[in-house]
Amino acid sequence: MRTTIVIGAGLSGLMGALALAEAGLRPLVLAKGQGATHWTAGTVDIWGGDERSPREALQEIGALHPHHPYALIGAHAVEEAIVRFRALTEAARYPYVGGLDRNILLPTSAGALRPAALLPVTMAAGDVRLGGTMLIAGFRELRDFYPPFIAANLAAQGMAARGVYLTIPPAFRRREYNPVTFARLFDNPAFCSDIGRQLRAQRGDATRIGLPAVLGLRDPTGVVAHLQDESGAQIFEIPTLPPSVPGMRLFALFQNAIEQAGGRVQIGSEVICGDGRDRLLTTVWSEAAARRQEHRVERALLATGGVAGGGIRTDHMGMVRETALDLPVRAPANRAAWFAPRFLDPQGHAIYTAGVATDAHLRPIGTDGAVVYDNVTVAGALLAGTDTVRERSRSGVSLATGWAAGRILAEWMA
Repeated sequence: MRTTIVIGAGLSGLMGALALAEAGLRPLVLAKGQGATHWTAGTVDIWGGDERSPREALQEIGALHPHHPYALIGAHAVEEAIVRFRALTEAARYPYVGGLDRNILLPTSAGALRPAALLPVTMAAGDVRLGGTMLIAGFRELRDFYPPFIAANLAAQGMAARGVYLTIPPAFRRREYNPVTFARLFDNPAFCSDIGRQLRAQRGDATRIGLPAVLGLRDPTGVVAHLQDESGAQIFEIPTLPPSVPGMRLFALFQNAIEQAGGRVQIGSEVICGDGRDRLLTTVWSEAAARRQEHRVERALLATGGVAGGGIRTDHMGMVRETALDLPVRAPANRAAWFAPRFLDPQGHAIYTAGVATDAHLRPIGTDGAVVYDNVTVAGALLAGTDTVRERSRSGVSLATGWAAGRILAEWMA
């Protein structure tokens, strides 16, 4: 029986499960469904809320905002998590580049610019600071990715760019297309070769070519290298709307690493409640399609996401609750103050600061400041203390606190 439980399969839960598995604790990851990996860009945003570098922001947060998740774990823990993450992706032949010293500016599928601290090497050539002419290429069959629109918006911001559509070879045509369909097509070398030849014919004076982030599931770096050889230009991926192929790659490499280290990932098992005594969580219950299942607990890591991830729910009466263990939630008291008047208000929306408050060891605390469970740690967007949407730090907080929470839990009563 597995008694080390991780609740949630987003980036924070996966990082925590990896730390626990590598400590020999054979964690069981329980999740209602796939985490945020499947609907985000696949990059890691440590800090993008202003012009400061991630490293500068971490230093100032530590001094000025003691309850921020980054401050709770310390800048050293953020760097440690990044080192482990990069080693993991390198070993899986899907390396991530970047770091804390500066953000890299990447084009989005709308032609806007988005900062990222860490990104897969398949996106690296998309850094707009590299200069030169860009060709944005896509397929009419892939909805919500419009190369001329992307290129026009980039050009309006002073970047040389133009957009073209490519043709799917007759042998590879399907009735229905989505990002995963295209990723599987790019796993075929013959399909890649045909697309590469089309890119060479279309590229003109472009030195870099941006394609939707669907360049294979099995070996995306190999697909990029193949297309670069065929086209004669640098290739980079631009994230699409969900489902996120880069996120699916990330989830797969995490799952493989966790299971190789003795853990297990169980999707389709939503944790609905827990029970404990003497400040120890002893049992959780998960609900699947067929039945409710009881799990004995010695250690648990809670990483179900915040308001956006379903880890916190609200109702029309203004009640705010944590959904898995019914932990106390710190949230704005006045429901009328949850939202700013404008959707894109630079100050953000107060409700996104709602979360579970913790001590310095990421253990949940109540309104009186007392620890609720000594054998539970909390990670990711479920943590109170900040609005990660406004800060553009959501994936960075998840990465760093997930790793820290797993390490803390692994050392508990070791």
